[in-house]
Amino acid sequence: MSVIVRRAEAGDAADIAEIFASEDVIKQTAQVPHRGSEFWQKFYAVRDANGTELVGVVDGKVVGHLGILTSTAFRRRHVASFGIGVNVAYHGRGVGKALMAEMIHLCDNWLNIVRLELAVFTDNAPAIALYEKFGFEREGVTRFDLFKDGKYGHSLHMARFNPNYKAILAG
Repeated sequence: MSVIVRRAEAGDAADIAEIFASEDVIKQTAQVPHRGSEFWQKFYAVRDANGTELVGVVDGKVVGHLGILTSTAFRRRHVASFGIGVNVAYHGRGVGKALMAEMIHLCDNWLNIVRLELAVFTDNAPAIALYEKFGFEREGVTRFDLFKDGKYGHSLHMARFNPNYKAILAG
């Protein structure tokens, strides 16, 4: 299966809405269910113009989404975070891996990002394993910070540092 990664376009809203319509996907995010394509179209229209929205496309259909959020604070412009979602029918088929690889390429080589950070539910073992494959390290846990499946869950905070800055960071 071939995954094409490209920038998200306005016409992708329906496919993105389909990704996040799945309870299995949405419960691993901070979003809530039942948001249609109109919500997702507006969501991206008002999002940070400096942000980068990527999609993973298989056979002409958007089946994955990854949004990179860069900080606007002067002293944190070297930091970015991201959110990712993959259509449940394509889990485990390389879509998340392709999106992650392109995000890291952009952050390391084009966006001047030194620190890439995320928060993931502690019980989301497949996502944690993917992040670790890309060099993310565990930094700590925030307890009871999000509500899902009728109870409070904990978030694992992870970060990856641009290897081009290792010498600077070591000093």
